[in-house]
Amino acid sequence: EHQYHYVSERKNWTEAQSYCREKYKDLVTIERMEDVNILNNILSSYSHPSWIGLHVEKWTWSLADEMFYSDGEAEFRNWYNGEPNNFAQNEYCTAMWYSEKWNDYPCESTIPSVCSDVRGENFYYRLRINISSHSFFSRLYSVMRSCSCFLI
Repeated sequence: EHQYHYVSERKNWTEAQSYCREKYKDLVTIERMEDVNILNNILSSYSHPSWIGLHVEKWTWSLADEMFYSDGEAEFRNWYNGEPNNFAQNEYCTAMWYSEKWNDYPCESTIPSVCSDVRGENFYYRLRINISSHSFFSRLYSVMRSCSCFLI
């Protein structure tokens, strides 16, 4: 179960990412229209953009762990028409507006943000690791620590 947390304190994208990673899991990752609708309900009370976790490194999510996503989820996008356009060649981060659409935005701008957390009894972390890999146990430990999960 995803839990979303609106953070009204204005921060630039990097500060927002650090805050979300410290307090929750990361800046919000939007995987499907259902997520957009939930976030739109949260943001509908505000008339300004809010940071989400998408950034220009090939427009990837801040939560970059591929094992977190099902097929197609990491590629979900909901841009305004004509976006991303990198206006003035300095828009490398993404903000979501209360209209459900996204806009590339200057990362130095200070705006609110939306963080996400993953919790619940029925949350299963998809772990895809080659067991023959020498880094299996260190990776397993890292994944288990990051989600406070138990191996079943």
